[in-house]
Amino acid sequence: MQSTYRRYSLLAIRIILGAVFLFSGIGKLIDSGYVNYDLVRLLSSTYFWVIEYAAHIVISLSIAELVIVGFLCWEKYLKWTLTAALLLLAGFTSILGYFYLQGMNIASCGCFGAFSFGSGLEFTLIRNTVLMLLCIGGLVLIQAQKQQSSLNNHH
Repeated sequence: MQSTYRRYSLLAIRIILGAVFLFSGIGKLIDSGYVNYDLVRLLSSTYFWVIEYAAHIVISLSIAELVIVGFLCWEKYLKWTLTAALLLLAGFTSILGYFYLQGMNIASCGCFGAFSFGSGLEFTLIRNTVLMLLCIGGLVLIQAQKQQSSLNNHH
């Protein structure tokens, strides 16, 4: 794969992931109804103590998402940033997947707070899978760039 193609592909991945995490992080900070964050509400149905910390959980997740956005824009520590994004998405997806397999259904996960729209659990799982694939694709591109750079330095 050509270096220019890899660079633009990685840029597109950074923009897409950055936009998603930006809307998600800001949307949850704008929406003061933390109990409306369905992921926390679902978790609290199994782990009752979660509801006590709902505000802290949502604010922490929002800040983590915005930090990821900052590093995606800054283009520093990109491997770590994509790994953090992948782990965050994998965590969300595994929780939602668990509840989906339990037969629960929700109108919206509340992942985007004030910007949420009724996307349903299935759509959210598909969207998160696509976003995780983008993270993996970005990590593969970084590794390919690193190998290409190593090859160019040896010649």
